[in-house]
Amino acid sequence: MSRVSIVIPCYNAGRFLAEAVESALAQTHGDLEIVIVDDGSTDAETTRLLDAADWPRTRVLRQANAGPAAARNAAIAAATGECILPLDADDKIEPSYVEKALAVLEARPDVGIVYCKAAKFGAESGPWQLPPYTPDELVIDNVIFITSLFRKRDWERAGGFNEGLRHGVEDYDFWVRLLSLGLDVVQLDETLFHYRVQAVSRTTTFNSQRERMVETYAEIFRTNVGFYAKNAEVLFRHRFGLYDELALWRAKYGALDALLTRNPWLKRIARFAWKLMP
Repeated sequence: MSRVSIVIPCYNAGRFLAEAVESALAQTHGDLEIVIVDDGSTDAETTRLLDAADWPRTRVLRQANAGPAAARNAAIAAATGECILPLDADDKIEPSYVEKALAVLEARPDVGIVYCKAAKFGAESGPWQLPPYTPDELVIDNVIFITSLFRKRDWERAGGFNEGLRHGVEDYDFWVRLLSLGLDVVQLDETLFHYRVQAVSRTTTFNSQRERMVETYAEIFRTNVGFYAKNAEVLFRHRFGLYDELALWRAKYGALDALLTRNPWLKRIARFAWKLMP
């Protein structure tokens, strides 16, 4: 069985890091190492924890702040494992995740990404209801979270994570490039990953900044234009499907909207009733 390196970028996440590391050390797969990259943390709690870190099979590297993509690349470059599992410093994995994902990679050379089902914890709880992976679904948007197993040699072939994507979805760009190598994806039918939801996070900040989202996705498109050109039919089917959906909503509610516009007093009543709803 191959050695697996679990790589953990850490920026001011000291209050959660021990949980992530302990979940990594609890893996049933024996040949395993953990590589933590301190991405220029300024938080005193994080600095103290990493200075005193004595977890087994664990190395701590340090660099000036450069973002999660650069931190993952640094960790993977230093890793000795043939296979890589990124894990964010505030998330957790079940003990059998590495063993079960690695079994798929070792049995199927055509597969380049293995992931699982996921659950949320923290500010939200319950299953993380991502759409199931299909090649067409990934053309539209990312449906694979970062904590997925892949081979180090495929990371090298794909050119690593794009360090210019500082604000988010650098994992989406990476998955697109792995698929462009002709690799397949398998999702395990078990919940083996736990995603911590925080009220304020890099993801929530990114999702609230529309222009930054547009710029980021445009960069991913330009960098992978061959992939999107190959799948142009998928993009346009999606686009025209949205048109159909919008037309359906207009047909259903257009008459009501016109009625409320003609009778402003009805609109005031509707707004008042809406406020009273639980």
